[in-house]
Amino acid sequence: MYNIPNKMIFKPFAVGAFVALIAGSIHCGDSDKGGESQVYKGIEASIRELNLDDALALDSLVETINERSYKDPCKVVDLLHCDSEVDAEKAAAVVLAMGNLALTPLLEKLDKNTPENLVWEMQTAVSVQLDNRSRIVKLLDEMLLDKTPLEPPVFPMDAEELPQPRRVCDEAYLMMRQLFTLEDEETELMNIEAFLDMTDEERDAEIKRAEKTQKWISLVEQAFEGEEL
Repeated sequence: MYNIPNKMIFKPFAVGAFVALIAGSIHCGDSDKGGESQVYKGIEASIRELNLDDALALDSLVETINERSYKDPCKVVDLLHCDSEVDAEKAAAVVLAMGNLALTPLLEKLDKNTPENLVWEMQTAVSVQLDNRSRIVKLLDEMLLDKTPLEPPVFPMDAEELPQPRRVCDEAYLMMRQLFTLEDEETELMNIEAFLDMTDEERDAEIKRAEKTQKWISLVEQAFEGEEL
């Protein structure tokens, strides 16, 4: 068991506060104020030289990046399960401070043999995910106010039907639906189509309704009921 503050049993906001406390003392790049690290210079050069038509080169570069970014977090999570209680506690504190970087290794290496550790690790993973979700929602809320039109995607000249023009707020609304509704793929696509078939005024009204009520309705059913009337 990791005997660190709020280890068992804590609420998500308590973990978030502890993560923020630790992360606040960590500053990326402070040890290399004269320039970027040699590792990232290498990656930047590799990307600039990359030929997108060379699938093997692309896969190799992605694999290299994944290995570099994944290797150390995996070792930290492994230390959570080591025999040394002191090392495990230190690793737990580091996991909390790492946040996103620890999420995937944490989920892949859950200590299912020790109930207390399993609960702590899952609570930590959920806390990180909730923090990400909160940040995403905040950004999407801002985008819902942005009515800037988006450039339409390029379609073949012989396309039967051109897509409806979209705005930043329209895309934000659709992403919000993905976050908050539990629709199967077919229903999701039907609701997307129903929304995009609306006029800008109708979309604005639906966005305003969703913001005010915090409820996500079936646009397909709503359209069907409207036709019946």
